[in-house]
Amino acid sequence: MSDRGLYLLILRLEKGQAIKIGRFKETYFKAGYYLYVCRARREMRARIERHLRVEKKTFWHIDYFARYARIYEVLVKPEAFDECETVRKLRQLINDSTFPLLGFGASDCCCCGHLLSLPPETDLSNLIEILGSRMGFQVRGEFRASH
Repeated sequence: MSDRGLYLLILRLEKGQAIKIGRFKETYFKAGYYLYVCRARREMRARIERHLRVEKKTFWHIDYFARYARIYEVLVKPEAFDECETVRKLRQLINDSTFPLLGFGASDCCCCGHLLSLPPETDLSNLIEILGSRMGFQVRGEFRASH
């Protein structure tokens, strides 16, 4: 596997709560599933492994959110780098997905953000299949979180 490209984290927040994300004001995040899109120009494996660790220094926006949410699944798309376009496509693909915090994960671009809140009725198995068949993402077993 190439060690660079895009990766998606599917996260589960068990209960709704207010969370302080970096310099953003405290924001209420509802319980449910979230999809985070990120790019790794190098060392994708190390970045994903870092996300999966419980103990880590908070650096990226996702680090603050992941203190409260559990990573459910990791998908990768080697050699792809346009996270903003990927988020746009995901918004078209997943009806009623929303940006829970504008600018989340988008410090280096001008899009609305890289974290999507998924509608409660989302069928995750079906979504993961669609992410593979329509968008080219692959589930990587070595990164599989315990469900």
